[in-house]
Amino acid sequence: MEICSYDDTEAIAEAVGVIRAGGVVGTHFGTVFGLLVDGSHAGVADEIMAIKGAARGHKPLAVATRPGRFVELIDVASLPHDVRRLTEESWFVDRLAGMVAVRAPAAPAMAIPEHLVSEVDGRRWVQVFDPLRMPGASDLISAMWDAGVDWVAGTSMNESGQPEIVDLEDAVDFAERHGLALLFQPAAMHEASGSLPILQLDPAGLRLDRQGIIAHADLERAIGESIDASQAIPAHFPPMAVPPALLDGLDPAHATAELLRLLYPLYRSA
Repeated sequence: MEICSYDDTEAIAEAVGVIRAGGVVGTHFGTVFGLLVDGSHAGVADEIMAIKGAARGHKPLAVATRPGRFVELIDVASLPHDVRRLTEESWFVDRLAGMVAVRAPAAPAMAIPEHLVSEVDGRRWVQVFDPLRMPGASDLISAMWDAGVDWVAGTSMNESGQPEIVDLEDAVDFAERHGLALLFQPAAMHEASGSLPILQLDPAGLRLDRQGIIAHADLERAIGESIDASQAIPAHFPPMAVPPALLDGLDPAHATAELLRLLYPLYRSA
C-alpha cells in the first residue's frame, strides 16, 4: 500500500487508473478520511460492502458533483414551495452541497446508476456533495472527471457502524487491512474532525438525517430556515467551533460563505 501526496501528479494519475478499473482509493476529504470509486462501474457496490462490512448492505454511495450541478440531479418539482424556492437561490446552488451532503428525491430524467440511488416508498433518492473546496481531494476528483469518470462517488472510511477515521495512522491500518493500493494523506489538517451533516430536502420540508461537522444550530442560522433534527443520527465527533457572533446579522448568502471559509480555510474562490 502506497501513501501518496496530492501534489504528486503521477500518484493522481495512478489513482485515476485504479478507479477507472473498478478499484477503490483512500482519500482525505478535509476533515475525515474516505473512499472514492467510479460509481458507474459494475460491482462497485459489492466492493464497498466487502470493505466496510455486510452491515452496510448496499446503501447508495454519495455522488461527487460540480458546484451547482446537484440541483440537476434532484426532483425539484417534488419539493414543497418553501424548499423549491431555496433551490432558486444562487448561494443555495453554489454552496450548500459544499457544507452538507444533500439527500433529495432523484430527478426522473437523470440516468443515475442504480446503485447510486435508494428507493423508499416508491420514491428514488440520491445523495450528493460538492468536493471542490476540499483540500487535495478536489484535485483528485477533478482529475477523475477530466478522465471521463462522470459518476465519482464516495463514502467514509470505516467499518459500517463504527466512527469515521480521522487520523492518518488509523487510515493506514484500514487501507492495509482492506488491500487498498493507494491512500492519500491530508493536504491540510483542520482543527475539527468528522463527516459533513446530511441534509434531506424532503417533500415534507428540510430534515437533518445525520449530525456532522457543522452544528445543527449553525446550519439553521446560516441558511435562515428551520431544519427538523428530531430523528438525526448523532455525530461521532464534536462540531466545528463557530465564533458566537460570526453569523449575526448576515443573510444566507454571506452566512454560508463564512461557514465555508471556516470549514475549508485554504479555499479561495476565483
